[in-house]
Formats: sequence, structure tokens, C-alpha cells
Amino acid sequence: MFVQLVVAAGNRAGQVVHVVGEKFIIGRAEDCHLISRSELISRYHCAILVGKEVVVRDLGSKNGVWLNGDKVNAQHKLQTGDKLVIGPLEFFVNIIADEKMIEGDSVEAGTNPAASEDNSDETENTFNSTLLLSHLETLNRETMPEQGRQEQNVNDLVKKFL
Repeated sequence: MFVQLVVAAGNRAGQVVHVVGEKFIIGRAEDCHLISRSELISRYHCAILVGKEVVVRDLGSKNGVWLNGDKVNAQHKLQTGDKLVIGPLEFFVNIIADEKMIEGDSVEAGTNPAASEDNSDETENTFNSTLLLSHLETLNRETMPEQGRQEQNVNDLVKKFL
């Protein structure tokens, strides 16, 4: 399983953070995997745990972790398209189940895990399309009113934007 955090807002929107290892720590401490200088983030704010499923665990942070607008109590399972907010940091979650990655192949930071030497541009386009559809699903959940909320087919969403 391969996990990415895609920056959702700010001047780094679209930048991809590759979650490496089984326990990826986000915080202000120098030994964290993702370090923020914001005082809104605790020294050890949260962890993303990668195993049979991917979960985010609040490590007792002062300001909490938010998933799709709801505060995470202790830990919560992550899914592709989820919006994860940690202090001023906002990310979309992208989870890729790739047998080659599970077998131990490594991916350099800053590269696209779906595009390997033997993959075509079609694979990269599929990866980008999947990520876009995940973003659209999240936006749909955030913008529809609570009462009378109906899940829309992803194809209907794409038609709105074309």
C-alpha cells in the first residue's frame, strides 16, 4: 500500500507528500517525518499508520486532527479522497494498493509512484484521473447541505465540470 498526502490549499497546493514507512509522524519536532514550524501544530501532533488499512492517530495534540470536517478522536481510518486538516496544513489523502510497492520496490521522493519505467503515459493519466475524482467526491461531500444530502455518482460530478 502506498499513501500520499496532496497539499489542498496555499502556495504549495498540489504538492505531493509521500508517506514512507509504517508510522509517519507529523509535528514540529526535528525527528518527525513531516515537520511544520507552525505553533498550531504540536511537537508530535499525529501519526499516519500504514498496515492492512491506513489510519491517522492523534498523538495528544493541543489543536486536534480533523478529517472531512470532523475532529478525530484517538484514531480514524483514512480513505482516498479524505480531507485531512492538521493545524494550518490541509491535505487530500490518496491511497494506492500496488503489488509492486508491497513487494518492496522503492519510490524516490518527488516521483509519481504509479509511473514506473515500464508504465506508459496511460498509467500516469489513470493515476491523475483517480486523484481528481477523489477530490471531486470530497468537494461534493463538503458543499452539499446536511439535510437531504444525496450521494451523487462520480460520473455526474465529472459532467458538471466538463
